[in-house]
Amino acid sequence: MKPNAPFRELLPHRPLASAVLALLTLAAAGAAQAVVSPPASTSAGGAMTSIDYGNGGNVFELVPQLFVQGLGSAGDPLAVTSLNPLLQYSFLVSGAGTGLMTIDYRVRNASLVDSFSQLRFMVYANPDGDPVDFADTVRETWGVALAGDPVRREAQAFSNPADTLLSRFQLNNNLTDGPPAAACAASPGCDATLGLQWNATLLGPGETLRVRVGLSDNGQHLSSRWLDASAENSPATVLTLSGTSQIVPVPEPGAFWMLASGLAALGWLAQRRSRP
Repeated sequence: MKPNAPFRELLPHRPLASAVLALLTLAAAGAAQAVVSPPASTSAGGAMTSIDYGNGGNVFELVPQLFVQGLGSAGDPLAVTSLNPLLQYSFLVSGAGTGLMTIDYRVRNASLVDSFSQLRFMVYANPDGDPVDFADTVRETWGVALAGDPVRREAQAFSNPADTLLSRFQLNNNLTDGPPAAACAASPGCDATLGLQWNATLLGPGETLRVRVGLSDNGQHLSSRWLDASAENSPATVLTLSGTSQIVPVPEPGAFWMLASGLAALGWLAQRRSRP
């Protein structure tokens, strides 16, 4: 954001005035950067393209993947859950246009008696914070896992379209856990690709696996473990990828209170109508 012409005329052409003007311009631009824009497109399974952030940053693609024991290889969550009518999949995007956009992915077991085992949910991101050569430096905050934290992470340079974190997850049904690749951990960075993974040993009857992923360009994070991709040539352009998971029992707390409130309201209306 540049100052308008009348404002520039109020400042004499002196070094101090120029410095003040530069600081004001930088502050205005920095304030405008704290926005993660809505994706340009979203598939039925939740894959998204072209999510703008920071000073010219763009997430080329954000792709969820799901593995469920007994349902073949990992793949698009909608495709995997469609293999068994007892599984239901949905997702919801919130916070687009703010400094933290979240995506809630949900896999629900609609069975009253059957369980599913060894669920693994992964999110793949390809951020291009530097719009010229796509170079980012990847750093991680990865201590002891707290409840809901991702259990695996991986950060590698994008080089071969046929061999990516995404394709390897589909092949191995797992990320290869480890710190960012050496080429991505130091300047001049790499064309970074990021992956986070959450596991659920068992999804019981009526339970829901909820994975909540966060994309932020102002340092916000949902979990105690996260990855940062900092653009090499675009100041103040950092993508933070984080997220949590949980098994939500039945009924979900929100649904229970909505049902209880609805029943209470119906009872109150019935009581009013019964009065003379």
